[in-house]
Amino acid sequence: RQVWTLKENVQKEIIKNQKKLALTVLAVLIAGIFLEIFCNLPLIRANSGNNQGSFSVDISQTTYEGFHEDGGKLVFDGNGGKIRVPLSGRYVDKLCYSYEYEGLLNATVKVGVYNEYGELRERDILTVEDRNSKNIKTSWIPVGKRAEYAEIYIFRDALDEPGLSYIDFSGFPLKISGFEAVTIPAVNWYRLCFFWCALGIAAMLIFFREYFGKRIEVGFLVISVTIGTLFSLSLPANKVSWDEEVHFSQSFWLSNYRTPVSVSPAVTQEFIAGIDTWPYNQPGTVEEQRELDNYLDTAGDYRNGGITWSADLNKTIFTGYAGEALFLKAGQMFRLPFSLVYKLGRLGNLYIYCIILCLAIRKTPVGKGIMAFLGLMPEPMMLAGVYSYDPTVTAFMYLSFACILRAILDTEKKITWTDYAVMMLAFFWGCRIKAVYAPLLLVGLLIPADHFRSRKERLIMKGGMIALCLGLMASFALPAIFSPSETGDLRGENTSEAGQMSYILGHPVAYAKILLQNIFNTLPSYVMGEKSLGLLGHQGEAAFPWLIYAGSAAVILTGGQSSCGKRLDWKQKLWIFVLASAAVVLVWTSMYLVFTTPGNTYIDGVQGRYYIPLLFLVWLVFNPKWITVHLKNQDYYAVVLALAGGILLSEYYVNVLQKFCL
Repeated sequence: RQVWTLKENVQKEIIKNQKKLALTVLAVLIAGIFLEIFCNLPLIRANSGNNQGSFSVDISQTTYEGFHEDGGKLVFDGNGGKIRVPLSGRYVDKLCYSYEYEGLLNATVKVGVYNEYGELRERDILTVEDRNSKNIKTSWIPVGKRAEYAEIYIFRDALDEPGLSYIDFSGFPLKISGFEAVTIPAVNWYRLCFFWCALGIAAMLIFFREYFGKRIEVGFLVISVTIGTLFSLSLPANKVSWDEEVHFSQSFWLSNYRTPVSVSPAVTQEFIAGIDTWPYNQPGTVEEQRELDNYLDTAGDYRNGGITWSADLNKTIFTGYAGEALFLKAGQMFRLPFSLVYKLGRLGNLYIYCIILCLAIRKTPVGKGIMAFLGLMPEPMMLAGVYSYDPTVTAFMYLSFACILRAILDTEKKITWTDYAVMMLAFFWGCRIKAVYAPLLLVGLLIPADHFRSRKERLIMKGGMIALCLGLMASFALPAIFSPSETGDLRGENTSEAGQMSYILGHPVAYAKILLQNIFNTLPSYVMGEKSLGLLGHQGEAAFPWLIYAGSAAVILTGGQSSCGKRLDWKQKLWIFVLASAAVVLVWTSMYLVFTTPGNTYIDGVQGRYYIPLLFLVWLVFNPKWITVHLKNQDYYAVVLALAGGILLSEYYVNVLQKFCL
């Protein structure tokens, strides 16, 4: 009878939770829809009265300087010009103008809008730096107010791009062909999904706090997959992150390994940094994104495009492209449009990152909150949602660190060959891409002798760690020492490994001083700030760097919870700090060799994202034992997830949704 009663109680609890989940999901869906309707209220009102709604402005109604009319179009005369478009004080959601131009249209648009008092004042003028992609022919300017006029300024020097100096932009004719003020209520699916994500995560951490708090890795997985998917799909199908064209090229080649493919010129343009993929001219609204997607879907033939394409696969870094290549192959098999195939490959990168990091958070006995917080920061999530091998480096190395820390701190379980294989293979899979992190594997030397099943296994396992570390370091250090190249990274300026090595070996004390100055000058932002956790590719820094600093400091100070009852002691932390410092020195030295002009007293090419793979260990080192958090782990982890998810959502809203999707 007692067993039967227990079963009944369990069944009742399951049914209760299912009802609670269903009601929560329903409430979130309805609330998100109401918020989307609320955002459309000004447009609904603007379409309800007489003389309202969308309207076109004929060229004959405009006034202009530096242009002349030809065939119903305004032709740019070549130096500088201005077009004034009357808007008659009506509500304008977006101003759009069509043009014909084969370059990058860079214009300044000023809209005279009425302020909250219904007055037209110069200080309230809306100014937009309008940078348009080559492959769209209509520019959309968000206004969202009553407007009296719009002025479009175009200057010849603004049309020239210094980074594309090999193109003669002055030879491209520019014609403005039409103007329209658009005010149409419509569902913005990006914004609606943002509402659903924000409300859903809030509901998850409030009503199901106990479940997700006890399983922080599941909470991380839910938040990273939902927000990460929205983040990734919201980005234009274009180069938005560092070297994304190279990573896409390698991923695409891997998905068609050993088989040259027939592609169109529009596809090959995505493999190079050029006018088609110029990262500073992106679609700025949902309409412009739609136009870019239409162009890619029409011109981007990746099956019978007429150009037989292949590439040299970099076998050192191909492990970083497994997820992208798999999803790209799936998209090609289902013959999806090219823009969807492009975005699908990005999702492959994201999901590998989320799954492996979820396993790492589950595995680590200490710092679960630290790892989850780091994994959800804007920059790591942005890198996971684009073409990049950095997320693979971070996720697999964190998994290896988690296994090593469990072997160090968990006294109840002896390390097995399976445990050892996971920590070694995970480290190799991530670190072979960037071998500068090889010293971090020696954290495994901290595993106590009594945590091995025998002395023989201890010697073999630790010897294997040392051998793998030396092998990885030799793969990049020995060539630079014994046969340095006469050139370095081609993206640098006048680089030479041989020339730089002569400076280092000839002036070791001077180089040590240069190295320390560069490290200390960047230390705060690279260790806990916007340069490592909030830099969003070519779009620049996150909108709220202070929030990242505050959140990082809070998690570093409080994130030392242990699931096995033990934490790192000061000797272990000192060893980890030494290894992390060695990795940092290797990062800076590698970029000094291959990316910096010989003899420079500064180091080019180092970015904060290079610190992300070692931040988990560094933050554990600085986590103090004397700070106690008087919260249950389930409540503390819920707070960490809420903090990290809140930062990620706020940065998505400002830096992605508003820039690309409204």
